[in-house]
Amino acid sequence: MSTTRREALYQIALTVTTGAARPQLAGKEHAAHHAAAGPAKPAADFKRRYFNEHEFKTLQALSQWIIPRDEHSGGGIEAGTAEFIDFMAATDEKLQAAFSGGLAWLDHHMKALHGKSFLDGTREQQKEMLDRIASRSQATPETAPGVEFFAWMRAWTVDAFYSSKAGIEDLGYIGNTSLAEFNGCPDEVVKKLLEKSPV
Repeated sequence: MSTTRREALYQIALTVTTGAARPQLAGKEHAAHHAAAGPAKPAADFKRRYFNEHEFKTLQALSQWIIPRDEHSGGGIEAGTAEFIDFMAATDEKLQAAFSGGLAWLDHHMKALHGKSFLDGTREQQKEMLDRIASRSQATPETAPGVEFFAWMRAWTVDAFYSSKAGIEDLGYIGNTSLAEFNGCPDEVVKKLLEKSPV
């Protein structure tokens, strides 16, 4: 592979500014190969940083309700959304209070309705509970904290999912890949843009 003028100028500038030549990677192909490998998978030996086991499993159950597995991708559990939330909450007291308080509220109200925690409830009981807190328009003074928590939980789950490899693949997003070369925008796309341009 030959070095382009731009790459040579970059190496010269780097040598002058840092005092040492930076070794070139094996080329753009190396970057493309590395990107094709994809991000590392979560470790099988994951250790919780903040949540206790019951809270963590409840987060997993909620994430699976919010983003269930389908024919395109795994759900919230497979994407590691609970792991992401645990990681973020480990050093943030506001997140700790929001999630721990919300999970405690959920279990308290589930026990009042069905005599068991959310995690121990049947699928129908869990759905009934989530239906009560799924919409701000249906919130009552009694359910308002749960409604806010569930809205918060949905937002974090969606963020975690679509930041994961599973979520990115679900979208079909290929922007985080290296290209050996970039040929620019296809002519037909440029033509359509120019046709629609107000100028």
